Amino acid sequence: MSPLDLLAPWHGALIAAALSLAVALAARRLGRPGLAVAAAGIGVLAGWWYGLGQLTASPRHLAERLPLLMLVAVLLAPVGTRRAWLGWPVLLLVASWAGWWMGGAPRWPPDLLRAAPLAGGIAVLALALALAARMRAAMPIAAAALAGGLYAAALPGPQAMLGAALFAAVAAAALVPARGAAPRLLALPAAAGLAALAALPLVARGAPADWAAAAAPAAALLLGGPAGARLAGARRAARGAALGGALAGAGLVLAAWALR
Repeated sequence: MSPLDLLAPWHGALIAAALSLAVALAARRLGRPGLAVAAAGIGVLAGWWYGLGQLTASPRHLAERLPLLMLVAVLLAPVGTRRAWLGWPVLLLVASWAGWWMGGAPRWPPDLLRAAPLAGGIAVLALALALAARMRAAMPIAAAALAGGLYAAALPGPQAMLGAALFAAVAAAALVPARGAAPRLLALPAAAGLAALAALPLVARGAPADWAAAAAPAAALLLGGPAGARLAGARRAARGAALGGALAGAGLVLAAWALR
């Protein structure tokens, strides 16, 4: 067996990283903030599409909804860079789309009510993660926490592979500093993907290990990051936030492993 054969389950992550990095470099070279906003999402889309083998979704399989979710996020998020006042409407629209689509795309009031807990949770988490991503390392830390948690929880299915593709794309895009785009818009496609992917193990099994894995990115950005920044002080706030986020995420990964 060749080394490439051993890497076969993770080819999607390699594709995601390569494409995200290429798009981010092109965006910086061309001075296109909209393209920079889409860079990570384009890589995630490619990695997920490769891993799942299709772009269209089956209403019975939640994981198969992910590529189309990311496609719409990649198309919508760059619109927020065209005018300053478009930033918040685009944030709310993409977060709402993520929740509605992953909630089963309900159209009628009874269906909307049944899907409200899942759809609302995904939308709120996507928005919160995007708003909390104030530094370049934020999304890679959150994505690493979720990928590690999904792997540690050991739920059968493509979740760990999808998490690896998400992390690879986000980390590769973060290597290239972006210009002219707000951090929350740069994080938006990845935040939508993180929130949607975190919901998969909860719907599929809902065991304590799955809850720990799903909570890992929120713990990293919403708890560990702010706590680390405060403890480190103003001069080292960025380093403190990164360290605090990494520790909080790692704690939930270990919890997922212990609870499986």
